[in-house]
Amino acid sequence: MNKKMLERERIKNQSFIEDILPLDKSIILFTGLGISGKSTFRRALFQYFKNEGKNVEHYDADNFKKIRHPLDKLCLKQLPDKFDDKIYLIEDIHAPLSKGAIMPISDYDKIFYLLPDIKSHNMFWAQRMINLYEFGTFSCEADSGWSGTGKKRDPANIEGIVNAYLHDMENREKWIKEDLDVVSNCPNQIVKSVWTKEGPVFY
Repeated sequence: MNKKMLERERIKNQSFIEDILPLDKSIILFTGLGISGKSTFRRALFQYFKNEGKNVEHYDADNFKKIRHPLDKLCLKQLPDKFDDKIYLIEDIHAPLSKGAIMPISDYDKIFYLLPDIKSHNMFWAQRMINLYEFGTFSCEADSGWSGTGKKRDPANIEGIVNAYLHDMENREKWIKEDLDVVSNCPNQIVKSVWTKEGPVFY
């Protein structure tokens, strides 16, 4: 049986770490296409910096009420009113947009933009569709929560799952262009997220 890959082992490009590791304070954004590995990458950096003894916190602007991963236990909190001398890792898919962003994009010291190629993006989505079917849901909006019957492996959810996938694929290039038009005006680094048989890795 293969050993499970640790979150920090998913980081294949050390430049993601080298620029941040010497810092005592930084506010870092994780954004990009939906279902592209943002949460996994955030957790990987959180785990790495924590193991290095850094004072680091991480947040998910989606504000999920249920824990999706053990490391997300520390995500179930609101952003502070004042940022102390810590490294803050903040995931927000809406950050490049003026509507829905948890804070202005200009307030971040660095932006990681997750960008899988079309093959990997389809693989990310394939795994997500399996998970959605298992959980009985097919999409989530901040104001309305999860859509779906809530019944595990309910065929009634299949149409919604497929429509969500097709909607993302149809808008993929437009959303990338719109995001990068904004992100390019800030300190940023493109993260190539790649799907493997062991899950996402990042270059």
